[in-house]
Amino acid sequence: MPLPPADLPPWDGQRKSLLDAAMGVRPPPAIPQPGAASFSKEPYFLAAGYALHPTGLHSDAPTAPFSAYWQPAQGQGLTEPARLFRKDEEFHHFSVLDADGKSRYGPVIWEQCLTIRHNHGAVEPRAVHGLLREVARPEPWLSCACDQACPVSGVWQPWVAADHPLQAIVNQYWRQAWLTQGAPFPRPRRDWLLDLPDDDVTWHLMDASIADLG
Repeated sequence: MPLPPADLPPWDGQRKSLLDAAMGVRPPPAIPQPGAASFSKEPYFLAAGYALHPTGLHSDAPTAPFSAYWQPAQGQGLTEPARLFRKDEEFHHFSVLDADGKSRYGPVIWEQCLTIRHNHGAVEPRAVHGLLREVARPEPWLSCACDQACPVSGVWQPWVAADHPLQAIVNQYWRQAWLTQGAPFPRPRRDWLLDLPDDDVTWHLMDASIADLG
């Protein structure tokens, strides 16, 4: 909830409304978009809500040192997708080119991949249980740049790209702001003291419901 002198949301005098206004909001989780791995069978299967992230941990051992997803490391001319290997399961051999440009068949270097949650860029702030309340996704779904005026009164969430270096401190529920129609959006450098260009931030309408004061 914003603090004075900022504009405050309308209040109907009910305790529940006051508690709801103090919590962050989020829409229902987006349905994961299936990819090629989610249609594959084991050991290549990976659930649609997850993605693989190379860790930089390599192994030239003949067998997997522990259970994980592994793929041939880059730079070996291989496009084999990551697959799940059990601990001590034998790594596969491939035909690769050696330093002299000659083809050889044998072991290769493998790289471990982590499974990470992947929601395909959906604007879904996360928090421990009890700090967020789920609300219906506003229709229409509105997004605005920092230099625009707020088009609809409600709760707005700032968001940067998932690979942005400041995403961990911007894509948070506590960055949400209740804004009235026509009000300016907060600016990262002016209001948050972050070295973050306005163009990197997009504001998304999360909740346009207003307490019934009638």
